[in-house]
Amino acid sequence: MRIKIKAPQHNSRTTFRQSEIDRMKEVIRHQQIRIRELETVLKVQDIDKDDEHIKATHLAIRSVFPYYQPEFIKVKARKREVLELRQIFIWILRHKTSLSLKKIGQLCGGRDHSTMIHSIETVDNLMTFDKSFARKVEAVKNAYQTFAEQI
Repeated sequence: MRIKIKAPQHNSRTTFRQSEIDRMKEVIRHQQIRIRELETVLKVQDIDKDDEHIKATHLAIRSVFPYYQPEFIKVKARKREVLELRQIFIWILRHKTSLSLKKIGQLCGGRDHSTMIHSIETVDNLMTFDKSFARKVEAVKNAYQTFAEQI
């Protein structure tokens, strides 16, 4: 998101700095409102404080894929739309947190750790061959970093 900074009415350096500060405060307020809106859409307020990284992952995926629902993680469906999102969720949790494969499998509806390994390898393979998929995963990863810092 680009921020357009308007030049001050007069050429005072302090006025310009003040307008920069005001713009940054506005961006921060906007991000906080966006996080609250996404939380209400996802209905993830019931996640424990210890699981903030899981919450950040849900928010990151939702910010890139607007049709994402948290139920996609636990559902047994093998539709490509659902499967790719679940695999990205697993990949982010494995690479950005210290959760074990067993714990990630429990979060994903009681799946086995070998399923988690397969999902991680699948995302890695898709990222090397499918550049549009790699861009989507990169966008989710960047969004995760942003949300993880703010939560």
